[in-house]
Order: sequence, then C-alpha cells, then structure tokens
Amino acid sequence: MSWFLALQGPAQPSHQASVYELQDTTDVDKLAQELLSAVTLDRVVAVPAMLPQNTRRRQKVTLYVRPAAWGMWTFYELSEEDKRQLMRENPLMQAMQQHQREHAQGPAQGNPLLGQPGARR
Repeated sequence: MSWFLALQGPAQPSHQASVYELQDTTDVDKLAQELLSAVTLDRVVAVPAMLPQNTRRRQKVTLYVRPAAWGMWTFYELSEEDKRQLMRENPLMQAMQQHQREHAQGPAQGNPLLGQPGARR
C-alpha cells in the first residue's frame, strides 16, 4: 500500500491540502518524528516523494518542508482498491466518461465553445 502525506497550510481552506505520495522506502514513523521535532526548531525536513509524470512512470523527488509553516500534516494509506474507488467516484472522471459515451453513440456534434455548428439534441 502507498503512503501519502497531506499538508494543510494555515492560509488554505481545508479542501485544498497539498497531497504527496511518499516513496516506498520512506520510514513514515521516522519522518513523523522529524516533522514533530522540526516544528519547535523551525527547520526544514526532507520528504522523499513521488511525482507522476504519466500513468506508467513516476519520478522520485525530495520535497523540503518547513513544518512550522504548515498548520497540519497527515499521513494516510491507500490500497490499490481505494485508488480505483476514488477514480470511480471522481466527478471529473464521471463527466469525462459521460462525454465519451455521448459522443460514441451519436453523430459528431459541433463544439459550441469553438463556434462549430453541429446537431443539437
């Protein structure tokens, strides 16, 4: 299972946390201890993370976080099934799938944003 780190800054609304997938070799307990101790010293903590470049390849990166600047951080795990469930329930993904279904069934329609005429329903 993958571990994630969610960072919630004091100036951000709660629904806009920054979420990073941690590298598989990350010791979550050690990282949590480093974050806790760095708050009082106001120092930077190196966080080994993964950034998706595409669906098959992810790039290993190191994030440098000042825990004192963040209001909250949370670690959580997602299984592969959890990830699939999130994708199924994602409104953006549902809208894209609906759009694909509509355009696969009927004749090609114009794009009203580009001013292209087309058949209307």
